Amino acid sequence: MDILQKIASFGPRPSASEREREFLLFLKGTLDSLGLATSLETFRAPATYTWAYLVFFLGFPQAGLLSPFFPSWAAASSVVLLVLLYFELATFPVVSLLFRTRTSANVLGKYGENPEVVLLAHVDSATPSIFFHPKFVVHPRVSLLLFIFAACLVAGVSVLSVFVRTSFLHLTAFVPSLYLLFLAFGHVHREFFMSPSPGGNDNGSGVAAALKTAQMLKEAGIPFLVVFTGAEESGTWGSCNLVARHRTELSGKPILNFDNVGIGTLTAATKEGMWRVYPAARDLLREFQALRVSDLAFQPYLGLSTDATPLLARGFKALTFIALGKNGLPVNWHWYTDTVEAVNVKNIERLVELVMLWAREHHGGVSKP
Repeated sequence: MDILQKIASFGPRPSASEREREFLLFLKGTLDSLGLATSLETFRAPATYTWAYLVFFLGFPQAGLLSPFFPSWAAASSVVLLVLLYFELATFPVVSLLFRTRTSANVLGKYGENPEVVLLAHVDSATPSIFFHPKFVVHPRVSLLLFIFAACLVAGVSVLSVFVRTSFLHLTAFVPSLYLLFLAFGHVHREFFMSPSPGGNDNGSGVAAALKTAQMLKEAGIPFLVVFTGAEESGTWGSCNLVARHRTELSGKPILNFDNVGIGTLTAATKEGMWRVYPAARDLLREFQALRVSDLAFQPYLGLSTDATPLLARGFKALTFIALGKNGLPVNWHWYTDTVEAVNVKNIERLVELVMLWAREHHGGVSKP
């Protein structure tokens, strides 16, 4: 609870902001006090994903609306955009690289020369949008698939327009183009009229869980690496940067990602991803399933990406722990109700217990209690 109260005192921590950096420096000092070898690794990142995705929200409609008049241009531009969108959603960004105007960082704390466990938690908090209003956010996976379907439909119609000229075909692209323009409006509104959320559960709870687990792993004598990442909410940039700098060190190591773990049913995500879905590391799933505890669920998490998604996409051994509400979504997700006061401390304590139980069974240390 002391950790959570300290997190609350920092308030909102937008991606690649000064407040995010202050919080990262606080975490580095905390890891120093635990006797870990620490480092701060900076990198360039966008402050938001909005401007990059406006390229898609506006780019596809222009192709759909221009296809009757400039079919070759519409076909070429929409196909290029579709390829770029696939890579963007698969955590291999291209368009977003153009918007890295800020500096973010990761904080690393290492115990032992050869870590046996890697802990991961992002520190930044999200900026809400009208699409995350509690009355509207029911199934983000459906919204994401609608976005992808609309983009594919516009691209398909644009290509067909090169060979077929009919009014019906052009009208087919009109509705998805309007939907994408609506998404553009919502995200522009987000940037100018919405303020960042407090980030109590997302991801103050994950940070608290990672800090406590790190402390207990050290007491148990189990070598580990704990990483607090920046700019997750603007596109998992901290995780991508971690891979770029520490590929060899991470290879073959179990990587446990803590995200939104403070409210709801503790869950090990069996799959995650946006356009392409990636299965979690099978051996990690088997090991946690073998614990045979009734309060840990196993199910896919197909909302937005997490810091584990880039790792899974690149073949690393990762698993996300997340707590889900009755609708299968994180509680108070990307909204102003995401306060530290709403976090259930027992949820965090239980996750730490489960991870330590697993660590003692599979990575040595003191005997299981």
